[in-house]
Amino acid sequence: MKIFLHYWLENNENPKKYLVDLFLVVIIFISISDFCFESILGSLPYSLSLIDEGIIIIFILEYLARFYICSNFRKDYKEKGWIYAIKQKIKWMLQWSSIIDFLAIIPTINYFKMFRMLRYLRLIRLIRLLKAFKIIRDIHKLIIILKGMREENRVFYLFFSATITLILITSLGLYITESTASKDFNSYTDSLLYALKTIELLDDTPTTFIGKILSSFLLISNIAIFGFFISIISNKIKILMDTITTGKIQKLNLTNHTVICGYTKSSQNVIKDLLRERRNHNQVVLITTKTIEDISGVIYVHADYTEYKSLEKVNITKAKNAIVFGESKESDTIRDIDLRTVMTIFHIEKMAPHVHTIAEINDSQNAEIIQDKINGDEIIYKELIDAKIISNCIKTPNISNLFYDLFDLKKESGIQTTTLAALAFTKAVEVKKVKQRFIELDKTFLGIIDAQNKSHISPRNATMVTDQCQLIYI
Repeated sequence: MKIFLHYWLENNENPKKYLVDLFLVVIIFISISDFCFESILGSLPYSLSLIDEGIIIIFILEYLARFYICSNFRKDYKEKGWIYAIKQKIKWMLQWSSIIDFLAIIPTINYFKMFRMLRYLRLIRLIRLLKAFKIIRDIHKLIIILKGMREENRVFYLFFSATITLILITSLGLYITESTASKDFNSYTDSLLYALKTIELLDDTPTTFIGKILSSFLLISNIAIFGFFISIISNKIKILMDTITTGKIQKLNLTNHTVICGYTKSSQNVIKDLLRERRNHNQVVLITTKTIEDISGVIYVHADYTEYKSLEKVNITKAKNAIVFGESKESDTIRDIDLRTVMTIFHIEKMAPHVHTIAEINDSQNAEIIQDKINGDEIIYKELIDAKIISNCIKTPNISNLFYDLFDLKKESGIQTTTLAALAFTKAVEVKKVKQRFIELDKTFLGIIDAQNKSHISPRNATMVTDQCQLIYI
């Protein structure tokens, strides 16, 4: 039950999860509409009252379901004690979204009818759907623009300070010359407010000649200086947009992102697969010296990925994954391409050993350097994989279609991973029990990846599986 609820309520990899969000949005609007009708009519008709009560039950069940799956209470209790287990539940209850859900349920209790207006807070849940829009997915680019404007050179701040000083001095002049002749300038504050409200070249509010001259001078100066501000801002935005599209970004502030080194046919396909999941938009950083077209959802950095400073620019120490492809240049040999890959993996492992690295290698001899001396995580033998697939196709005709289905990220039948905890196991179990659980879920168990990152295809039934193992299934 917990696996089912987690899959539909919290698993962002579920391609149909948006249907649950859409359903919740619909009933939120219906609930708010009922509240508006009740405010106008005084009480709801019997049919609408039944609908309202049904929606309330859905809200309560949703809250309880999320409370149930937010942590593994039984496992936390056995491993770290009941205090820790309770803290995990309380931690979830104190999240802003959980508080909003709880406050939206309170008005359903007769003793809390005064809080029925809190049902409006459910509208905040609409933020979930906004993530699907491109403007939200590109928010990182907006942040880069704003940051670049903030870091503009001193000229902007100099003219800004000059404008403020001019306004203050001119306001003081208006106060000195007009305070005795007009009641509109009884204080310096009146003069300052007038200076801020000036919108014409001549204003008949000042009664003295000097006052009118000062007001005109104030407006002309403001037009000139603020026009200069606008030109600076427009120019800076243009420069920054060019910077983003050409990849000449100073430094990224991303975390848990995926860094892709090299632009090849393979990397293009990987990028397409990553962007199929909304959570990866603007979390994929492509670093290459090649000039490419702007790809929505990808942050492009024009640099040599074999250099330390280039890896620092993409904030490699905060990345989650780093994939190095065999990008070729003119007159490059296979050895040259592989050596650049080896050098890049070496730099990444030295700068950020916690980052999961994947290297595309052409020659298996070059791969030995990465495995034995650099400690790279994963190595993809490009030619070897092609050869093995073709050999299997010769041995078993038409098996290639099976490979395509296994590696197709669009299909739910593709390769997926899970853990013992997700399958509701609280301790180490035999493979036999794991297989039985997958049969109950109508899934096919393939194998495990143990704590040492070694893979075991179709392990024996007596093999023990621990909570540190990854379970592979389709």
